[in-house]
Amino acid sequence: MKALIYDIKPLGWVTCQWLKHFWPGCLLSELNGFSLRDVPPPELPTRNWVRLRTLLGGICGSDLALVAQKAPPDSLLQAYSSMPMIPGHENVAVVDQLGPGVDSSWLGRRVLVEPTLGCNPRETRPMCECCNEGHFGVCENFSATYGGHAELPPGTSIGYNSATGGSWGEFFVAHESQLIALDDDIPDTEAILVDPLACSLHAVLRADFVQANQVLIYGAGVLGLGVVAALRAMDYTGRIEILDRHDYLKSIAERTGADEFFTLPGETQSRFEQIAGRVGGRVQRARFNNYMLAGGYDLVFDCVGSRQSAMESMKWTQPLGQCIMLGTLQGKVDDLTPIWFNELTVIGAYGRAMEHYQGRRLGTYDLVLELIRAGKLNPRGLLTHRFRLEDYKQALLAAIDKAANHSIKVAFDFRQE
Repeated sequence: MKALIYDIKPLGWVTCQWLKHFWPGCLLSELNGFSLRDVPPPELPTRNWVRLRTLLGGICGSDLALVAQKAPPDSLLQAYSSMPMIPGHENVAVVDQLGPGVDSSWLGRRVLVEPTLGCNPRETRPMCECCNEGHFGVCENFSATYGGHAELPPGTSIGYNSATGGSWGEFFVAHESQLIALDDDIPDTEAILVDPLACSLHAVLRADFVQANQVLIYGAGVLGLGVVAALRAMDYTGRIEILDRHDYLKSIAERTGADEFFTLPGETQSRFEQIAGRVGGRVQRARFNNYMLAGGYDLVFDCVGSRQSAMESMKWTQPLGQCIMLGTLQGKVDDLTPIWFNELTVIGAYGRAMEHYQGRRLGTYDLVLELIRAGKLNPRGLLTHRFRLEDYKQALLAAIDKAANHSIKVAFDFRQE
């Protein structure tokens, strides 16, 4: 099968750190660990696994962080991944082969695969306390320290380990418990948005938005737009403002449910002054161009995950307010003063879980599909670009340079159309 392989070596990483300033294309080369190859399809780890034929494979912001080398070399996430890997956890696929322990009705079905490799897919018994409570997104066994019958290497999900493959390849494997059947009412081009919408919805359900009168969403990429949509789907009626650098996102942000889309200048003092004007706050200045805000938004979602977005999100949250971090943080935040000084509640949101909704307990993917069918979530228009796998360099460039390409979600298209 054809697959895009990622297998970075220390020398290549260091070389690209220097070379990318003169030749950005090095990030898409074998020097940075990327290569398109013919490789054998991954094997089924146990009798309860299936092989899948990829239809669409999405490109996520966390995938782009690998490409752009945004993670520091001592990132803790290294303990929860293994190489060589075939990236891609966002997927629409068809079940192609069954292990002997899998129900035969799955064969040939179009599915989504919930990619998290918690205790159930690893067949770890007893399950860790988090998985046992339905919080499989924070499984204690991602590092494979405790093994499991499936004997998987370290990896938080499909696409981030050396055994399962991912949706940037023609085939990958998954555990039966990860399969979610798709009916004909949701086309591939909308189904591929279920994973990022699920991440956004999970973050909204982690927040206490009932008492929030004014919400800021930092970043109008697919996660930020998903947070807007999820808040409205959860019947939030307060004011939602969304911040981004790129004006082309304005119309879709407002169509999704934002009250206002805005941009900010690059200069720090002007950014704080404009935010202060929006919330009726006051700018406080310290030394060395460090600023704070008296006042702020009731609730802020950081959907970018940069050092700047993390710091500004916390500084723009009002005292006793909530700051939700769902962008994969690339870099280290070195000033935590806003947390203790303003007694903030900072909440992390990662992946998906078993959610509590209207007296029921169901998976985030299932809830997203339910809300799409009910007309409360609308993924149409969010998939803006599709590429063949052979054109992976153009695909990754379209996903990285969003402003030049007016891209939101980019995906690899393996279908024979």
